[in-house]
Amino acid sequence: MSALATASVLITTFNDGEILPQTLAAYAVQSASDFEIIVADDGSTDGCAEALREWAPRFRHGIVHVCQENRGFRRARILNRAVRASRSERLIFTDMDCLPHADFVRNHLRYLVPGTAVTGRRAHIAREAIPSPERILNEGLGLGPGRLLWLWLRGKARVIEHGFVSPFFYEASSNSILGSNFSICGKDFDAVNGFSEEFEGWGGEDTDLGQRIVRNGVHLRNLRNKVVQFHVVHAQRKEDASRIFAVLERNARERITRAPVGLSEVREGDFEVARYSGSAMENAEEKITERS
Repeated sequence: MSALATASVLITTFNDGEILPQTLAAYAVQSASDFEIIVADDGSTDGCAEALREWAPRFRHGIVHVCQENRGFRRARILNRAVRASRSERLIFTDMDCLPHADFVRNHLRYLVPGTAVTGRRAHIAREAIPSPERILNEGLGLGPGRLLWLWLRGKARVIEHGFVSPFFYEASSNSILGSNFSICGKDFDAVNGFSEEFEGWGGEDTDLGQRIVRNGVHLRNLRNKVVQFHVVHAQRKEDASRIFAVLERNARERITRAPVGLSEVREGDFEVARYSGSAMENAEEKITERS
């Protein structure tokens, strides 16, 4: 796993063992294969390490497992540490409960260039409509337009207009980031000090990052029908958003671009890394392998 990958796909997770095999299967059959998988684990307690080890041989660059202690929802923090452990200049961010279209990685890389970030949207699919990992490996997700329409008619899919790749009219005017589906070059991410770790608890960190990179001169493209993914429906969190809005309003008012606590504050020893390859597992606890 010493060679650099074309891209780093950073997947956030917390106790997603039920859907993890399907998601990794969908990445194993991507039309582009020269990418590394980095699982940003916000303190899972479901023993996902063994599953990651088992799936690693299916990926050219194995799987990198970045972990932190379970102290509540700290997605911004673990993603900064996952970026520190990455080996590519091109970063694609997503979540474990979002299965990628077969061209998801390829299309992100097709449009991602320095000074431009890419975001997309997602269709929502009922858990029971997701194929087994074995079927995904052999046949793909099978979520073409006809299948999506069939699921929609039966109440098992929503927002299906975002579930297919189109050669025309694939770009939307909205320039807000969707946290489970966006990509950015490392230098543009570094320039704003990554995610702001002021955001603890659910929500706000993606909106804040999107606003700060735009203030810093990055062009954000919403390619809703090019970078396509399928979100597995689950119960939504309900949290008080007043503090989130207060921070966002302050940052907008003061035109803040650089996170006060973010990527540059990451320190050795405040998270753990394990690298799983096809032949052996290299444990690298309390060690950071930074992007070049």
